[in-house]
Amino acid sequence: MRIKERYELALELRDRYWAARREERGQMLDGYCLATGYNRKYAIEMLRDRRRKPRLTNRPRRRRYGQEFQRALKVLWESSDYICSERLQPFLPDLAKLLERHGQIEISPETAALLEDVSIATVERNLRPLRRGLITRRMSQTKPGTLLRKEVPVVVGKWRDLDQPGYLEVDGVSHSGEIAAGEWIWTISATDLSTGWTERVPVMGRGQLGVLAAVKRIREQLPFELLGIHPDNGNEFLNWHLIKWCRDEKILISRSRPEHKNDNAHVEQKNWTLVRKLIGYERLDTPTQLEWLDRLYTDLLRPYNNCFQPVMKLLAKEHDVAGHLRKRYDTPTTPLRRLLDSGVADPAKVKSLVELYTAVSPLTLKRRIDRRLAAMPAALEVAASA
Repeated sequence: MRIKERYELALELRDRYWAARREERGQMLDGYCLATGYNRKYAIEMLRDRRRKPRLTNRPRRRRYGQEFQRALKVLWESSDYICSERLQPFLPDLAKLLERHGQIEISPETAALLEDVSIATVERNLRPLRRGLITRRMSQTKPGTLLRKEVPVVVGKWRDLDQPGYLEVDGVSHSGEIAAGEWIWTISATDLSTGWTERVPVMGRGQLGVLAAVKRIREQLPFELLGIHPDNGNEFLNWHLIKWCRDEKILISRSRPEHKNDNAHVEQKNWTLVRKLIGYERLDTPTQLEWLDRLYTDLLRPYNNCFQPVMKLLAKEHDVAGHLRKRYDTPTTPLRRLLDSGVADPAKVKSLVELYTAVSPLTLKRRIDRRLAAMPAALEVAASA
């Protein structure tokens, strides 16, 4: 039944409804509710002709949260490091008092009362236009090298299937901290697809010649022959200096697909376990920090991870009867042992690592790493300034 027909039926029944006895009213009311779908309370209001009348003028509602509230909310949101509305709303009164105490904001009693009573939904509605101009913080500093992509082919999974030491995934890890301005230290990471062998070299900035020098150093440190490198699409790797050097040295170079970080999954995983979990996200940008990081990587982390940290290799992916994906791995083995079993190790370079494996306890080496991390120059500088 249409709305107009419901109103017409109520108008037709109104006089008879009020003239009838109590029992008859109940029967008429039941029939009206059955025909219209209304509940009994609303049906009685309709038969009394108390339906809502439309407004003749559409008066706008007086705005409660004006520009002064929005200005104060913007400052408070900035001071809280742009947290979400759910976390910001309960903290607004205390935050306003803190900023007033330091003379960083002036809030009228009316606005202070609004900050006390504002809901999460209102905070979110007022922050929505401010978020449009907010530049989000990104940890990735990769800039695509679009000009040379045609010179470097895309290879996915082929080198891994060869299972031969010498094919490395390489990537750069930024130590810019929260401010990506000026020049800071980068870690050039490399992971061998067959053995899990890892190398890390820190460089100041990511200039093309500096990255090339880091790749050359990685090649010198490897206890086996470098056959190929597989970076992402960053312009620190896709440049003429590195490409020409690889061609001159008969080293294959390929790249991953754009926006496919999993193409470099091996080195990405090592970036987390061997760089981020240890070094963190602090900004490193001084020569002292560069020297400290270089000694940490070369003297401690390199032998510890390659000699004493076993890694697993994925053998196959299978689906069981229920359709669940099952992954089968081989027996965990250290990269050094995998390299020795492959038979391609350089005896001169691997000799010192074998001696270290038998002469130094992994617990001792681990505690040295912890002490070196505790003596990070950045932490000492902060402590001294405090």
